[in-house]
Amino acid sequence: MKALLSILCLALLVFFSTSCQSSSYVPAFVLSLHEFSSPTVGEGLTKGVRNSSRDLRYTIDTVAFLDARCFLDGEVYGPNEEGKYGLRISVEMWYLALMHHTAGSNLGVPYAVVVDGTYIGFSHFSPEMRDQDILIIEPLWNLYDATKIAENIKSNHDHFNHWHTKPFLHQ
Repeated sequence: MKALLSILCLALLVFFSTSCQSSSYVPAFVLSLHEFSSPTVGEGLTKGVRNSSRDLRYTIDTVAFLDARCFLDGEVYGPNEEGKYGLRISVEMWYLALMHHTAGSNLGVPYAVVVDGTYIGFSHFSPEMRDQDILIIEPLWNLYDATKIAENIKSNHDHFNHWHTKPFLHQ
């Protein structure tokens, strides 16, 4: 009985030490989409974000309506007349209703595009977001940044949706 208890304790120790190890992947180019908000809305419901030059500050909802957990894959499109590139992103089926509803309620209204916590610019809720499975973000990036975001969508999705799984379950 004592030997069985020792084995059980050792197994639990191995289980918890393995489950607490972090993966080697470090999220990068993490995309999130937020509705703009009034600075007078209650504390904790909004947050301020700055653009990359840190000279402008925007107030957005703390919780993104879509983020890296929701995006399966992406591709770059463009450039537009200004030489900027946009993204077409496939949204996981669990989040399509949220995308459709949010877009349907806010057609034509801008929303904030944030990458790694930095405000990049805004895109608009479009009829395509209400009716399709693909999210189209208007051209905001140079080719390098758009490509890096698209390349990291799948890895970020996997990281944020599988943080709780044990490394030995994937072998």
